[in-house]
Amino acid sequence: MYRLFEQIEQEKDYDINFLNLREVLLTSYDDFIDTFFKSTSGDNGIKTGTRRQYSLFGLFKLDAFTEKMLKKRQEDPFLVMKREFQRLRKKNIQPVIIIDEFHKLDGLYMPDKQKRLMVELMNFFVAMTKESHLCHVIIASSDAFFIEQVYVDSKLRKTSKFMKLDYLEKEDVVLWLNDIRRFNKVQEYSLDKQQIEAIWNTVGGSAWEIYYILEELFQYPLTEIIARMKREKVAMIADWVDYDDIADRRNLLLKFNKKPIIDRRELTGLRSLLGLAVKDNILYYDPVEGTYGVQGKSLEWGIAGYFE
Repeated sequence: MYRLFEQIEQEKDYDINFLNLREVLLTSYDDFIDTFFKSTSGDNGIKTGTRRQYSLFGLFKLDAFTEKMLKKRQEDPFLVMKREFQRLRKKNIQPVIIIDEFHKLDGLYMPDKQKRLMVELMNFFVAMTKESHLCHVIIASSDAFFIEQVYVDSKLRKTSKFMKLDYLEKEDVVLWLNDIRRFNKVQEYSLDKQQIEAIWNTVGGSAWEIYYILEELFQYPLTEIIARMKREKVAMIADWVDYDDIADRRNLLLKFNKKPIIDRRELTGLRSLLGLAVKDNILYYDPVEGTYGVQGKSLEWGIAGYFE
């Protein structure tokens, strides 16, 4: 997603606006206004004549009066956004909104306390995209159950395209590791075919774990790094299982030993425990396919090692 952001940011016909909600504290509607409507100076605004200029996602320029009205809840932020979309479209510029960790808006309510902010914002985005064609919106979340909540909403499912952002494919990993001098600026060593296969078989296409291995290779042999990683994952699984409901957790993970992806219909009666496993990044959930799976190749080794 970040790569996409960097690529289309260079396009003159698009106005890209990116917001990562992981980086901000959101506990109220006022936090939503403060986060989405930020001063371009990052402080008290940029003075232009007698007007201060404000920016939403780095895009929406608001004068001090409009900003004041928003703070007083006498201006509708959705109408402010719509007017700006319309202004850009008249200039043949396509606005693109990208919001990461969108689920952080869950639990916030509109000022009247009757409507959920996240639902209202999603409906607004549907109106701006599929109905008015004023902008494009990309929403990302690491919370699989939030995605399911969105996916089962018939209106949103009919007006949205859901995409699973998975780990790298093997061909991409092989391409990368065959040329770490170019991709990672590493001159001290190179990897042969067997080493690349060993890395793939251990961590699959998990980019962060591959980076970790490449960094550790400056100090340790690959066989030692891989063995240590597997031990760490076994310990991680053991720590997760060794809790209040040990038998239930053990029985759940036993189902995923040798079978890393399972249809949810085979896991009836385990909803709460499955939710905990997803939250703790032991499992992932794909609401489109209706499947649960182990969160990465290295954790497959951890589960297998635990039961061995």
